[in-house]
Amino acid sequence: MPNGATAIGMISILALSLALAPATDALVRPGMISTAAAEVRIAHSPDGRRILWGTIGRDAAADQQDIWEIHRIRGGWSAPARVSFDTDAAEFDPAFSPDGRWVYFQSDRAGGLGGSDLYVVSIDPVSGRFGTPRNLGPQVNTPGEEWAATPTPAGGLIFSSNGWGGRGKHDLYEVDLRTPGAKPANLGDAINGPLDELDAAVTPNGRTLVFSVGDMDADTADVRLFVSYRTRSGWTSRRPLGIGCSPFILGAAIDRRTPERLYYAAHCADSPGRMDVHVANISRVVGTPAMPASNESQR
Repeated sequence: MPNGATAIGMISILALSLALAPATDALVRPGMISTAAAEVRIAHSPDGRRILWGTIGRDAAADQQDIWEIHRIRGGWSAPARVSFDTDAAEFDPAFSPDGRWVYFQSDRAGGLGGSDLYVVSIDPVSGRFGTPRNLGPQVNTPGEEWAATPTPAGGLIFSSNGWGGRGKHDLYEVDLRTPGAKPANLGDAINGPLDELDAAVTPNGRTLVFSVGDMDADTADVRLFVSYRTRSGWTSRRPLGIGCSPFILGAAIDRRTPERLYYAAHCADSPGRMDVHVANISRVVGTPAMPASNESQR
C-alpha cells in the first residue's frame, strides 16, 4: 500500500470511484471496522481472537495511515484502537504468520532502508502483547518501496516491491525467510506485468494467489482482483477473479479459519467511508480451498 503523496493521490482516486455497481458482498463490521474513514486489508489471527486492519484518516489527518485492532473480551469485542506498535509514521497492511506468533506490516518510520519497508513484530503467546518491531533488512527491503507482506504456509513471504528490478512498477516477489541470505524471486510473467501488482492473499494450502493489478498512480480508478494457481511448474497465468463491487479494489485477505471467504477493500454502494472492507464467497470462482495439515512457524 502506498504512502505519503501517493496516498493522497489514492484518496483522489477513491473520489472518482463513487459511481459503482450495487454491492453484492457483505460489509464487514460497520461502525467498528468499516467507518467513514478508509479501511484496507484486514487480518484475522489464526485463533480468531484478534483482528487487525489498515486505516487512512481514522481519528487522524486525512492521509495518515495506521494499523488498528479489536480483540476478544468477555461478551464480545474490545473497542477499536490503534495497535501498540503504531507510530506517527505510516503503518499499514498487517498480516499474521500462520502460527499467530508474528505480525508483518509496512512502515516508513525512521531508520528504514527506503521509502516504505517491511517489518515484523512478535506477539507474546501468554499476554498477547506486541513486542518491538524489527526491520526485515536488506534480504527483503530496498531503497525503493516494499508493500503488503503475505506469509505462506511453506515459510516464504510474498510482497510487492519496486526496488528489485522487475517487469513494471511494483511486482510481486517471494523470499524464503528460513534460508539466510536468500534473495527475493520475482513471481514471473504469469503474475507480473507493466503495472502495479500488490496486496497478495494466499489460501491456507498455498496454492491459490489473489492479488490486485492496476496503476496506483493513474488519474482514473482501475485496480482489479486477479487470481493465479501454484503448480509444480510454477504459477499459472493470472486471470480476472470476477469478485468485487468497484473498479478500485485493494487489500485482498483470507482468514485461515474460513478459507472460502475473501476479504477486500473498496468503495461500494453500501460503504460509509472512502473505502471499506467487504467479504465475498471465493469458492464460487476458485472452488473451496483446502486447509493445510499443519502450521509452520514463520518470522
